[in-house]
Amino acid sequence: MNLIGLLKSILIIYLLLGLLLYLFQRHMIYLPTAATAHNFTALEINQGHPIQALVTHDRAQQAILYFGGNAENVAYTAGDFFQEFPQHSTYLMQYRGYAGTAGSPSEPALFADALALYDAVKQKHPCIKVIGRSLGSGVATYLASQRPVDQLVLVTPFDSIRNVAQAMLPIYPMDWLLKDHYDSLTHIQQVQADTLVIAATQDRVIPPARTQNLIQSIPDHRLSTIEIPAGHNDLDLNPAYFQSIKNFFNCQQRC
Repeated sequence: MNLIGLLKSILIIYLLLGLLLYLFQRHMIYLPTAATAHNFTALEINQGHPIQALVTHDRAQQAILYFGGNAENVAYTAGDFFQEFPQHSTYLMQYRGYAGTAGSPSEPALFADALALYDAVKQKHPCIKVIGRSLGSGVATYLASQRPVDQLVLVTPFDSIRNVAQAMLPIYPMDWLLKDHYDSLTHIQQVQADTLVIAATQDRVIPPARTQNLIQSIPDHRLSTIEIPAGHNDLDLNPAYFQSIKNFFNCQQRC
């Protein structure tokens, strides 16, 4: 094969892989979990079709809204929040298409569902704190930019999905290819709440540079940070994880 033929083959492969990336990107970003039996009640909200949030301790005055990772089963996470935060009503969002729910996840859909959840919970709870983990940090940051929240916790967050993807695949123009950007770097500029960022020192999913870039955009007087010696997916197994959140809630109490 001559040089021109080789270059044509490389270009065709490049374009085909780029097309596959464009067509199937949401299958790579969102990894819906299967339905799991649990004993928690669910708050149901009509967003054209029902969306759900699992609820713990629903009679508490203070509330936590929780947005999990892209492959997280919040039916398991709910047990931890039930045990660790008995003085809070925790609402754990089931993303569209997760746990057997209707619909398909996307950035506009998850953002709209987060706002609907906040508006429904605010009718019952005057104090709302928000926690977002990994993908959920993008949802949580957007929500806090659009609604007044009392405290914000971002767990293994990123500045944007676009920047994470660009670092992974630098040969492709992610600004053009990606449908969902989760631009937390922009949204955090409108957040007024005190913010705790929890980073994992052994994170192999979110590059440290992406977390640090977000941290640097938060004013010092609103920012608390902690690094926990753990990986991206086992962070919550370290006792310092929940303890750091409790300490932040207690020290930065605004309710």
